[in-house]
This record gives sequence, C-alpha cells and structure tokens, in this order.
Amino acid sequence: MIYFRGLSSALPKNLSSLLPRSSIPLLQSISAQRSYVPRDEYGTIRKHFTTLCAKASGQQRKPYVQRNSQQKPRTKLQQYSTKSANPRLETPEVIFSNNHLLVVNKPAGWKSQPGNDVAGSDPKCLLTYLKSQSLGGGSMKNFLSPTHRLDQPCTGVLIFAKNAKAASRVQVAWSKRNVKKCYWVVVEGGSVGEMDGKMDGLELLRNRSMHLSGRENGGNSDIYQLSAILKSPGGKGVNTRGGRSNKNAGGSVAVKSLPPNHSSSDTANNNDGRVCHIEWEHLLSLPAKTPSSSTRHLLSVTTDTGAKHQVRALLALAGGAPISGDLRYGNNYNNQSGYRQGRVDRPLTDGSVALHARSVFLPTVSLGGMEFLKDKPFVANVPKRWRDFFGVCEDDVRAL
Repeated sequence: MIYFRGLSSALPKNLSSLLPRSSIPLLQSISAQRSYVPRDEYGTIRKHFTTLCAKASGQQRKPYVQRNSQQKPRTKLQQYSTKSANPRLETPEVIFSNNHLLVVNKPAGWKSQPGNDVAGSDPKCLLTYLKSQSLGGGSMKNFLSPTHRLDQPCTGVLIFAKNAKAASRVQVAWSKRNVKKCYWVVVEGGSVGEMDGKMDGLELLRNRSMHLSGRENGGNSDIYQLSAILKSPGGKGVNTRGGRSNKNAGGSVAVKSLPPNHSSSDTANNNDGRVCHIEWEHLLSLPAKTPSSSTRHLLSVTTDTGAKHQVRALLALAGGAPISGDLRYGNNYNNQSGYRQGRVDRPLTDGSVALHARSVFLPTVSLGGMEFLKDKPFVANVPKRWRDFFGVCEDDVRAL
C-alpha cells in the first residue's frame, strides 16, 4: 500500500464527471480520509490527479508517453547503476571467481569497504555493491571478506575471500609478507635548470634511490630501491594493510627520506616511524602533450608491505616524482641540486590518481583447485581512461 500525502483534501467534488469510472471507487475512499491505496494502482491515480491539477490551473499537461514494449528490459546491473547516487562510477570487472576467492578490477571512485557509515548505506562502497550482485560465498551468496585495500581514487586488483578458510590463509600470507603486489604508476617528470640543459626529472628519482640490478647483470632493465621512514600525523608508525587506527585513517603520512645507501644507524632513531621500501623500474616515457608540460613516465613498483599511502608518499616526498592526479602528496615544490622535481598542478578529470594495482601474487596460499596460485598472479588491465590522459591502453603495455 502507498500513502498519498495531502491528496484527500485536494480532491474536487465533481469527481464522477472528470475521471474514468474505474478510478472513482479508489478516489472516493481517499476522499473519505482513507489515504492508503494499492501499490499497483499508484501510477494510474497519480496520472489522473496530475491531470486534474493541470485542468484546475488552466495548464496543459504533457502527454503521457508509454514505454516502448519492444525496448529491452534493464538488467540487474543496469538497475543498480541507475539507482546509484553517482552514476559516473564504472562497473567493476570480475577477473576471477570460484568458491574461495572473488577478484575484481576496481575502478576509480569506489571505496574498498565501508568507512564509519552504516554498512550498506554508502552507494560508493564496492563491498556492498558486490554483495548486492550475489557475488559472495555462502548459501546467501553474500559472504565477502576484504583481504586488502586500495585507496578510493586508485584502481586495480582487489581480492575478496568467499569463506573463512580462504580469508584466514590470505591474511596469514599478508602477515608473513608472502604476498607480492605490483603497481603501475604514471609519475610527473620535471626538468633541470637552463644551465645544465634540459634533462628529464626522472634522474632525480634515480639519484635518490639505490641501484639494485640492471642490464650489466643480465637483466632487462634497471631496478632501484627507494627507502624512507613513514609516520602518521600522530607520530606513530604507519600500520600495515588495514591495521591503521580510526583516528588517523583519513590523514596524510609524513615522510623522512633515507639516503640511498642507508645503514642501520640511519633507522635507529625514527621516532616510532616505520621504515618502508619500494622497488621500481622504468617502463615507458610518455611524451608531453604541450611544449610547456613535463614528460610523464610509466613505472612498475613492487612492495611486500601495505603501509598506508606507501607508494604515493615515497614517490612524491622522498623521490620527487609524484603520481599524476595525486594532489595530496604531489603539490609540493622543492628545489634541490638544481633539479625541478615533478609537481601535480591539477587533478585528472575523473578525480583519479594514476596508481594501478597491476597484479597480486599469492604463491604460498593453498586452496582447493587453485594450484595455479604458485605460478600465476592475478592481473588487472590498465584503466580505459589512461588512453585519454596519457595516450596508452592495455594493448600498448601488455607485453611489458
């Protein structure tokens, strides 16, 4: 039943001469202060009542357009997107699904899991959305347990457990640092001063990193390690994946740079900060769109930890090469040794940050029927909008 608020007092007395005979009993019941009507009659009565109001005011009501019977019905996914508070959110792609795990390619804008809001009330919560699509485990297809997180403006592989056994085994792998995550990031380059000629600012990141291996050792490319101490705004060390406190969950982290060849004495007095490392290699140089803009670079970044904002903060504040679109850490200007480090002056048009979780590797996790985990990671295609932003698409980088 549906309640017509204020309808009973507005009905005219000459109902029988203005409305179809089939609607008179229902409207008479409303006029008798019984303002509840059957749900299936709501549309009919609303249409007739709107017509009455238009006649009373001397206005001509717009003709009622009936839906084309040949039009295809909306799918469940389309219905959800229509009801979403933000229809611009892209539909997440399912990379893998079985009785144990659900792996999706998270688009930018989705929250990995609910924040402080009541569960199920946030239309941007990816966990809630996936449960509504019956993609979980259990008899009700709604058991999903997040095993790690991705920042809301970032994209890429996100793994959910469909049962308690899978959740426990993936969590153990995280705690023992047996999970390997590979990020693909687009960083902003800079240029040195005129006296040194034009040189790409990627050199600053190289100078602040320790060279681990390269072509001289038979490798395909040079691999570097960037290190720093991360501290939360409260002064405590940044916790690993999902373990941060609510007090500082939304704040930025502070970074204390470490020299490339740092020793144990450099990390002894870190004020309860956490020493973090990332390994990176250069994949592509992306040409500048205008002569005045800086060159961007596609990097591959790996880490075995999941400290809050670890990749974003280290690249921007310790390495001088912020990620495109990252206004939180990239809008800082600092001259050092004549270099002009990269800087983020404006956001990307969709509000995203060009950090993509390219792959997640779980070699030590043992689950029934998933022997391939020992050899193959889960891989997510790069965002389609990277073609517009940086001129690259999945076909261009698949072989890298």
